[in-house]
Amino acid sequence: MNVIIVGVGKLGYTLALHLASEHNDVTVIDPNPKAIEKVENALDVMPIKGKGFSTSTLIEAGSQTADLLIAVTGRDEINMLCCLTAKS
Repeated sequence: MNVIIVGVGKLGYTLALHLASEHNDVTVIDPNPKAIEKVENALDVMPIKGKGFSTSTLIEAGSQTADLLIAVTGRDEINMLCCLTAKS
């Protein structure tokens, strides 16, 4: 399964860890370079530094072929915007 996770805080990191360990193709998106570096060094996922509501970032992440997008940022408004942008 091809999964995109927007937001790599505690919840996003844990989701990425478990989904990657189950042999899913996981891409994570976060604007924080430290969060991306942490994921890059610890997990077998594709990290992308950027905003999850950006169309170009979602295209780079492969949203056209993704089976699932999970938005788990700290703001509900951003999560909704990420999902709506990915859907369109």
